Amino acid sequence: MVLEMLNPMNISSMVSEAVLFGSIAILLLIGLLLWVWNYEDTSSIPGPGYFLGIGPLISHFRFLWMGIGSACNYYNKMYGEFMRVWIGGEETLIISNKDLKDAMEILVEEKRHRISTAEKLEDSMDFTTQLIFAEKRGELTKENVNQCVLEMMIAAPDTMSITVFFMLFLIANHPQVEEELMKEIYTVVGERDIRNDDMQKLKVVENFIYESMRYQPVVDFVMRKALEDDVIDGYPVKKGTNIILNIGRMHRLEFFPKPNEFTLENFAKNVPYRYFQPFGFGPRACAGKYIAMVMMKVILVTLLRRFQVQTQQGQCVEKMQKKNDLSLHPHETSGLLEMIFIPRNSDKCLEH
Repeated sequence: MVLEMLNPMNISSMVSEAVLFGSIAILLLIGLLLWVWNYEDTSSIPGPGYFLGIGPLISHFRFLWMGIGSACNYYNKMYGEFMRVWIGGEETLIISNKDLKDAMEILVEEKRHRISTAEKLEDSMDFTTQLIFAEKRGELTKENVNQCVLEMMIAAPDTMSITVFFMLFLIANHPQVEEELMKEIYTVVGERDIRNDDMQKLKVVENFIYESMRYQPVVDFVMRKALEDDVIDGYPVKKGTNIILNIGRMHRLEFFPKPNEFTLENFAKNVPYRYFQPFGFGPRACAGKYIAMVMMKVILVTLLRRFQVQTQQGQCVEKMQKKNDLSLHPHETSGLLEMIFIPRNSDKCLEH
């Protein structure tokens, strides 16, 4: 029996059978993956372990291959209103563009009703009210109003709050920068409230904002799709190719005097626009970049005039654990990230 098992003819036969069964298994797996990839019928939301864990892997690579917009449209077409996908290993919920717009239209209509029944218009004067008044004056369409409100609700709050959070950490870790900021704030604004005509005069504050977004960006990549065949830096790019631009890396190159350091010297001179793109570029650039700059200036001036900021010992932006789920944000794995606000001219502190 032993001699028979060692016969070369039997061994060859066994290897052939193993290769055959292995090939069949691989072909079946490839067929299953292709079927999943091209499946278009709408179905219920899959759970975290769908297709024995293959689903999360497919959804992650689909985002890389198709691009964010195309992948979102694909999943909404397949699963309807809501869809769970996995980006970078994290579960993410996608809501269809149509459902978002429908929900926003309902909210805006409720606002119109409150305006029409308000005894005093001053009680309802806010961003949405101003847009509705602009529509009545013929300056905007109804669709413009709904889209502006939608963008302010889903696009600005997260990136704005995280950006300011990083800025406050950088101020706390760089007292010499805080000193420069305070000198300009007291010179330009003084003890009164900040006004619109102060914005252009706050050059140090503006350079600090730029340097913060350069050194610690919240959105550090931009995705585009090639509309035509092209050649970029010697590399052929076919029409329809998804291109991911590493903005964070671009902001750490030799175009800045000290690219790897946080210092206002990096913006002491004007930096060519093509080398600094914190809000993206072209027709798809951030539509709220100008109002974002105004908001950040107002927030910084208002806070710094009243409070000195500190962090817990050892906490800094560089050592902070972060997650990059389309936008970069702190990952609180080892306790809270605390920021201490100390009222100026007072020993009492507020801790959050």
